[in-house]
Amino acid sequence: MKRALHAAGAAALTALATCTVASVSRAQDDDGEQPRSKSYVSPQNWAFELRFGPYSPKVDDNTFAPVYDDFFGDGTRFMFGLEVDWQAYRIPYLGSIGAGLGWGYTQMTANNLVLQNSGVNPADVSQQSSLNIMPFYGVAVLRVDTFARNFHVPLVPYGKFGVSYAMWWVNDGLGTATNDAGKKGRDLSAGTQAAVGAMFLLDILEPDAARAADVDAGVNNSYIFFEWSMSNYPGNQMNVGSNNWVTGLAFEI
Repeated sequence: MKRALHAAGAAALTALATCTVASVSRAQDDDGEQPRSKSYVSPQNWAFELRFGPYSPKVDDNTFAPVYDDFFGDGTRFMFGLEVDWQAYRIPYLGSIGAGLGWGYTQMTANNLVLQNSGVNPADVSQQSSLNIMPFYGVAVLRVDTFARNFHVPLVPYGKFGVSYAMWWVNDGLGTATNDAGKKGRDLSAGTQAAVGAMFLLDILEPDAARAADVDAGVNNSYIFFEWSMSNYPGNQMNVGSNNWVTGLAFEI
C-alpha cells in the first residue's frame, strides 16, 4: 500500500510539472514566438533514474543465527538511490544497450540491548545502534523501447546485470562500533546486481510539454518505472544485499 501511494504521488507530481511546462509553452507561442517543430527530436545518449524502495538486507543468510532480525527486527526500511546509464548503441527495431552506474543509501536503527545480570538499568540506555549500507554498482542495461517508438505502446521493459560493491558500517551510538578485539565494525562487500522492470512513458499525458522539454532542455522522454532489484554478497562477508521492488522517475536525454 505504501509503495502504491509513493508511486501515485510521483505520477501526480510529474503530471503537474508537465502541465505547467505545457502552459508556459502555449503562453510563449501566444505571445508571438515561433511555434516549436513537432518533428524535432534531440540526440538521445543518456538516462537518469531517481530510485526509491523498501530494503531488507540478507545479513542472516551468511550467519548461523538470525543476528540481524534479533536486533533490528523485520520492519520495512527504505533505500534512496540514483543511477545514470550511457545508451551506447541502438539495436535496430529493439532498443538501446549500454552501461550504467548506480548508488544507494539506507540505514537501520534499533535501541541498544542490555544483557541480563549486567547490572545496567535498561531505562538508562537511550542511545541507538545503526547499520548503514551504501551500495555502488555497475551494470549492463538493455532497454526494449521498440513498443513505444514503433507501435505507440507506452511501455519500455528492461533488464540489468553487473557487479556491486557495498560499503557498510555499524554505529553503536558513540561512534563506529568495535568488537572485543578492537576491530572496527565496517567493511566492503562485493557481489552481483541484477534487475528486471518496465517503464511507463509519461510523454503521452502531455505531448506538447514533452516536445517543449526536448526542444528547451534536451529531455527526450520521461518515465515512471517499477522494477524487481536483486543484489547479493555471498561467501565469508556481510551479505547486505536485498531482493526488493523499486520505483522512481527516469529521464532520457
